[in-house]
Amino acid sequence: MISFTKSTLKPASPDLTPLLDVVFILLIFFVVSTVYTAKGMNMDLPPAETAKPVSGKSLEIELKENGRILCNMQPVTLHELAHELRTVARKPSAMQPENILLKSVPQARVENFIRIVDIVRSEGFSNLVIVTANKKEDSGRKSR
Repeated sequence: MISFTKSTLKPASPDLTPLLDVVFILLIFFVVSTVYTAKGMNMDLPPAETAKPVSGKSLEIELKENGRILCNMQPVTLHELAHELRTVARKPSAMQPENILLKSVPQARVENFIRIVDIVRSEGFSNLVIVTANKKEDSGRKSR
């Protein structure tokens, strides 16, 4: 007669490897798809006490809040500003401005300020003047 041996079966346990694979794939997906916000630094700079008035013909660039840029009171983009400075640089030296004045509001982002400075320098201008508020003007503004 044939003898059958009884085999003891181990209780079935689920394989966790595919589950861990799915968990790690989801983790990677959420890490990659998370939106990172760029934070800027405010430009609340103290007023200047030693500022001197600027004389002569100048080109005025203003940096407003929300990144708006004005070149001689005309709204421009960074690309248009570079084109305008390139055009000015091609003029004869007698027609070029003596200074490039850069004004900025305190709420402007430093990142935008640095971009404008880089554009001015890349177009060959070394006479960049950063316009500051006098301490007298600033104290009147803060007293409101």
